[in-house]
Amino acid sequence: MINLFCLQQTPTVRFYQLTRDKVVGLILLVLLANSSQASTSPNFILILADDFGWSSMSTTMDNKKPVAKSDFYTTPHIDSLVNGGLRFSNGYAAAPVCSPTRYSIQFGKTPARLHRTRGMGKNRVDHNQVGIPQVLKSIDKNYRAAHIGKWHIDEDPARYGYDVHDGISKNKEGGFVNDQSQWKGYAEEDPKRVDSLTKRAIAFMRESTENEQPFFLQLSHYAVHSSIVYSEASFADVGLRKKGKLHKNQGYAAMVQDMDLSVGTLLAAYRELGLADNTYIIFISDNGGMPVLPQQLNKGKPYKSGLNAPLLRGKWDLTEGGIRVPFAIVGPGIEPGGQSDTPVVTYDLLPTLAELAGSVEGLPADLDGVSLRPLLDDGEVEVKRSDEGLVFHYPHFNRVGLNEPHSAIRFGEFKLIHFPVSERNLLFNVVQDAGERTDLSQQMPGLVVLLKNKLGSYLELVDAERPENTESWVRAGQEGKTRTRLFERYKQ
Repeated sequence: MINLFCLQQTPTVRFYQLTRDKVVGLILLVLLANSSQASTSPNFILILADDFGWSSMSTTMDNKKPVAKSDFYTTPHIDSLVNGGLRFSNGYAAAPVCSPTRYSIQFGKTPARLHRTRGMGKNRVDHNQVGIPQVLKSIDKNYRAAHIGKWHIDEDPARYGYDVHDGISKNKEGGFVNDQSQWKGYAEEDPKRVDSLTKRAIAFMRESTENEQPFFLQLSHYAVHSSIVYSEASFADVGLRKKGKLHKNQGYAAMVQDMDLSVGTLLAAYRELGLADNTYIIFISDNGGMPVLPQQLNKGKPYKSGLNAPLLRGKWDLTEGGIRVPFAIVGPGIEPGGQSDTPVVTYDLLPTLAELAGSVEGLPADLDGVSLRPLLDDGEVEVKRSDEGLVFHYPHFNRVGLNEPHSAIRFGEFKLIHFPVSERNLLFNVVQDAGERTDLSQQMPGLVVLLKNKLGSYLELVDAERPENTESWVRAGQEGKTRTRLFERYKQ
């Protein structure tokens, strides 16, 4: 073989060398571009707690309501996360139960549009949807995606672009037992799998970082959903504290502490890996906390307070206690200690992550969510929605909740709860009255009509499930008659 580089530099040889150099240069430019893209595309860590109430932390989600926090649970690591970025005082889960909210997170749509408004019964969801990993990979093909923990969607996570996942995992993988024993509490070495889930999440973060690949990680805890399971160490530690008036259950407090410790472990790894400059962390819950413990003590009965105070009621209901949840985002460019009072909801996450990743082009046209990027830059601005409100839909008879199908719309300061079977309405100014103590429906009939029409128009637009066509738990009453006693609260 003739070595061209040993020959005299003829014009032909010089041309060859110049051409080769150009090709090599182009290759290097491509490699550098890809490397640059891989290193600059942001990472995302979504921590999703299960049944974690708005006032279940030792810090408040609303600085204007400093007492809106736990008087027994301690969550220093979650507190530091919330205080390290922007908290949303009016952050909402898309539904008062877990599965519909999890669908809304993945697809950026309301449970009403998805036809998934409860966690049990027939699956009516169109799975030809575009999920978060698919969106991110369309922006940067180098993204890796992992879903670790509770999935609770009736389709394999791989279908939506997850490279690492636990399959179609539901409550039972977290130790859930649907009988009275779920409230007794017991100790385990790895309660609710918080430790093993966190270790796997960190391993995924480390591997992605070492390979210089941007990543999306959704860590979906089984905690603090019942059954009550905790570590012996946390149980003993909690036992040394004075119980509060709001929160008193030692086992539940220990379970909260175990989850908080796992968040601390994850944050330590996040700092160790040097991710702070290019990683966003989102912390949310899938619905409000339990209204009381155990739930069986209060089946639809009116009460003055509950575990989510100052909010009313809790899981299974579209009252504030059922859908207003902890909601915070931390990341580069987000000022620590900030607060936004703009109402936001879990179906806003997909377009938000897309914009933070670099592009909103190609997003599905029928998204209900909007990007929260403007709020991350300035928490005081407003985000515009096509329907100008947040819509919630729970068309089910449910003997553990309000017992009666209902829908709701949050519009500005006001929230309307409509009960289609009994044709009753409740109207609240949830800015001034977060506890929903004063029904304004009789004082403001015009606003009731306006919001009811807005709500009805949206539900008709998406062909939402109707009470008569939904599967119910044990019906409360007969022939659609209900036993809801919530209205006794508002009798003059």
